[in-house]
Amino acid sequence: MGSGKGYLTFALYDYLTNVRGLEVAMTGVDTKREMIALCSDIAVSCGFDGLKFVHDSIGGFDPGDVDILIALHACDTATDDALYKGITSGAEIIVAAPCCHKEIRRQLKPPAGMTDFLKHGILLERTAEVVTDGLRSLLLERSGYSAKVFEFIAVEHTPKNNMIAAVKAAHSRPPDALNDEIATVKTLYSIDRQRLEQLLA
Repeated sequence: MGSGKGYLTFALYDYLTNVRGLEVAMTGVDTKREMIALCSDIAVSCGFDGLKFVHDSIGGFDPGDVDILIALHACDTATDDALYKGITSGAEIIVAAPCCHKEIRRQLKPPAGMTDFLKHGILLERTAEVVTDGLRSLLLERSGYSAKVFEFIAVEHTPKNNMIAAVKAAHSRPPDALNDEIATVKTLYSIDRQRLEQLLA
């Protein structure tokens, strides 16, 4: 989801087919027609028969049933769209590197007694990042996944270095407890809406 120039897509397809020896059907999705054309030509020239590229938005694309869904730096709520597609397609594994946490940043207000503490824009921006990805991990857990948020590359290479990884879990926390925690966080930071939560409603 958001395959761009396809660096990750080609590398993963090559690894799964040529190193692991698996039979793979993989689709890269992006909104840039020129990237889709370029990647499609490369896939053909490399003989990657199980790899195709589709011009579409993440929200508009129907992936069908998938085993693994990956989204790399899908901007703002496009990450939520990708997570939703992974959940509803029954993906066993969902991996997303989110960026641009604008939806929550626009809504976020410092909790009572922390106005001066969070008066600086950079601190509010980082708080919005933590709150957004924290809510996403709770929503994934509520949807039956075991979720982790972690740094996947050193900060000197890119500031957009968080990754959300979720694996379908045999056992999960009770939905009521997760709903209470989600509601508490939203109330604390004056958040009215969160895209993934709305999609799952």
